[in-house]
Amino acid sequence: MKHIEQSRESKPAATPESSSLERFRPHPLPAASMFPRTHYFEIDSETAGARYAVWVTTPISYEKDPDRRFPAIYSPDGNRNAPLAASLCDLNEWDLMDMFEPTIQICVGYTDEDAGRALAVRARDLLPPAEALPHGMVDDMRKVVDSGVLNREGIELYIQNLQNPAGDRFLAFLTEELHPFIIQNFRVEINSLGLFGHSYGGLFATYAALQDKTIFRNFGASSPGILIERSVIFQLYANAAASGGLSDRNLHMTVATREVTDPGTYQSMVAGGTVEFMRLAGTTPLKGLNFSSRLFDDETHITVKPSAMHNFLRTFYLRHA
Repeated sequence: MKHIEQSRESKPAATPESSSLERFRPHPLPAASMFPRTHYFEIDSETAGARYAVWVTTPISYEKDPDRRFPAIYSPDGNRNAPLAASLCDLNEWDLMDMFEPTIQICVGYTDEDAGRALAVRARDLLPPAEALPHGMVDDMRKVVDSGVLNREGIELYIQNLQNPAGDRFLAFLTEELHPFIIQNFRVEINSLGLFGHSYGGLFATYAALQDKTIFRNFGASSPGILIERSVIFQLYANAAASGGLSDRNLHMTVATREVTDPGTYQSMVAGGTVEFMRLAGTTPLKGLNFSSRLFDDETHITVKPSAMHNFLRTFYLRHA
């Protein structure tokens, strides 16, 4: 756009409207003031063969108490989770009713082109190897090309990742590559590490909770995409039971009641398997896995996420007198 100047003689007198517009000018997003204690990194993973964006937000207490170590909570879907996690670092320390432990929030997401097609890319990272898909899902996805969420190329990438999931490699990245970097650069209490995920992130958290060895102590699975009877999660549970159980850890699973009661996709893709897992964990407890659960009224698959994350923190990270 050409810049046009008017001569002083021909310039019209400023009206209230034009004067107001002069005062409001676009500026770069003030990230430093919005996320004053958030550090941003980009990391190339040899294990996963991918590049990840990582947001690390420290609590208010971090600088005030330089000798203290803090619990750290990892979560996928960082491009959307980072703003929520950063705000919780502040809000939880101001809560005079629930006295939360200050935590370090570590959100892992995507960079550049992958950030714009995260819906497709995350399927690679969050689904366990050999995870089953809903019947007809691939064909249904190809029917919604150019829906505004993903273009044809993005849909095909989504399908490819759904059919070739690599949650094991993403978990190895978190534990073997990212975590050593975090503990080298931040004061982390390694005995109370958390992992929280929603939807396929909740499926990933459940998968991670059922591994023989883990660095995490507390797992939060919000509306996990567990397919009833067909998910590998049930086989992993059976394998762990057959081997005598797991080392001591905690899994808190949540679901929205409308995912259970409203007819539609989420009944089969989320609610059915989640409720079945809750029944299994309650009636056939797995040694070493301390299981708890919660249902949220009047929430959808989208709106339940903030409540579920706060409930995860309330379950595991309240201060004890």
